[in-house]
Amino acid sequence: VPPRGGNAPGGPPPMPSAPPPGARPAPRAGQPGAGPHPGAQTRRWIEINGTRHQISRPTLVLGRSTDADVRIDDPGVSRRHCEIRVGTPSTVQDLGSTNGIVVDGQHTTRATLRDGSRVVVGSTTIVYRQAEG
Repeated sequence: VPPRGGNAPGGPPPMPSAPPPGARPAPRAGQPGAGPHPGAQTRRWIEINGTRHQISRPTLVLGRSTDADVRIDDPGVSRRHCEIRVGTPSTVQDLGSTNGIVVDGQHTTRATLRDGSRVVVGSTTIVYRQAEG
């Protein structure tokens, strides 16, 4: 009778303790390449009154000024009202506006954004969107 356990002939080979040479380690959560589509680019945009504005730079300033990246024609919005910073995670930051920002129902000066987050500035609602691919 052959001994039980161990490496009996015809049994499965031992599992390697390290990945084979040249193998790339799996990305950790929150790193590029992690998620359902490794290496896929995340597209980000905001929707204001049905108009889509692509976010194609690291920071996006929203306000009433013609110098803002996205101009919001609303008397309750400051000239440079808030800024969206893309990253993992993306955030919105109040820039010292008169009336502040409300994110997902909470009056705040800074908040993390996720797909579908609603940012209210003055009487204007901004919907933050992001998608893989």
